[in-house]
Amino acid sequence: MWILPVTRRELVDLITPRHGGDVRGAVEENRLSFDIVNVDVMAALWPARPGEFGRLPAAIIVPEGSQRDTLAWLSTYVRDFRPFTAYCRVVERPIAEQFLKGPSAPYLQGNEGICSGLILGEALTHARGRASILDLPATAFSATLSHAISRTFALTGGLVPFDTIARLWTQAREITGQNGLGVPPNMILSVWAVALGMPVHSTQTRTLFEPANVLAAAWSEITKVGEVRDPVWHSLVEGYPDLERMRGLLEMPREQRVQMIDGALRLLVSSRRDADERRSFLAGYFTSMLGPGTLDHADILAPVSSLLPTAYLWYGLCAGVNVRGDALPVGNPLARRIARNLTIPDRLVDRPRCDVALEELVMHGLGDNPLRLTAKAGRLDIDILPGVTTSVRWPPQESPNQDDLRRGWEVDVQNLLVEMEEITMRWHHLTERLRDVLRMAESDRQPPSRRKRGGKS
Repeated sequence: MWILPVTRRELVDLITPRHGGDVRGAVEENRLSFDIVNVDVMAALWPARPGEFGRLPAAIIVPEGSQRDTLAWLSTYVRDFRPFTAYCRVVERPIAEQFLKGPSAPYLQGNEGICSGLILGEALTHARGRASILDLPATAFSATLSHAISRTFALTGGLVPFDTIARLWTQAREITGQNGLGVPPNMILSVWAVALGMPVHSTQTRTLFEPANVLAAAWSEITKVGEVRDPVWHSLVEGYPDLERMRGLLEMPREQRVQMIDGALRLLVSSRRDADERRSFLAGYFTSMLGPGTLDHADILAPVSSLLPTAYLWYGLCAGVNVRGDALPVGNPLARRIARNLTIPDRLVDRPRCDVALEELVMHGLGDNPLRLTAKAGRLDIDILPGVTTSVRWPPQESPNQDDLRRGWEVDVQNLLVEMEEITMRWHHLTERLRDVLRMAESDRQPPSRRKRGGKS
């Protein structure tokens, strides 16, 4: 890797197109350090000798808090490269040092199943059950928050807090006018916190489910023995006595499992405990038992996905770990491809592969004509962090086709039918209770019968 300290004026001279020639002052470093970066000095980086690679740096490291100011200055004095971050990264020093401390090659630390399972589960969540996993485009997976978390985890080894990734990812979606999500980011972060046993630095997520240690303990049991054992099981189904019979679900015949899971899902959606995350966890966990280690039965969750928003995430997570046999991504080609893409090398000093970086997009907005020229058909790839690319629909307001509308209509009808059935069941239950109360009141009002003295009653 090659590095050169530059001022703004020197950077303009460096970037100005000219024929060949080496870059005077650039030196090769085996171990990069950004100590030279200060208020007036930036660091230009190349992966190879600038005379061979090209005079335009692959990355520019700037002082903390100066990224947007630097990009605004570049947009004024460097007009041949627009958007600039499609050709050269502009990274603040603290972020650059985090990525520099990461593994030499992207590495998921044995969490391929967790990462691919949550990416697939989140894609199904955002699709709201309107398409099977095989019908979703590849961009549906790279558009997820779970993909951004997994990619950052692979590149940095977990040095970047999850809530920072979520904030940048949300900002990319908001500025490009994407549609609303089926599940908010804080709930996705909570599932990730349980999956990796990592704290989420957000006050919003700390009270999502109560108690959180029940789900953490249940997930620990699943990863170790493939099922939830006592006493964790009793804590998991506490308040849902009818779910105790699900304890031996794996030992039941498949047909019986389908019936049992269908009944359990109906019970969970009819519960009045809306803030109880155990409902979504149990829905995903039970459904995963139909085909452990696979996502072959995702359609079963479609009717309840709007009422149990993270059920698909838990379903994908359970499919990602199966101690009794193959799991994602071992038995699923799509999951294998996702895991492969997450670990594609992309160093800080490599040329960007995105259409634009988030900070430049925020600065210029969507009306920049060069941005429209660099975007791929139907999508825009945005770097929210170096090498961490999220895909968004482009143009943002794309009209859905008839098949999408029909699938959405069918799912909405199914959801309404489920809700109507549960309301009907509750109405019958309340009717019976009212009848019992009226019978008791009637019996209390009737005087006891008395016998006449010396004669028959």
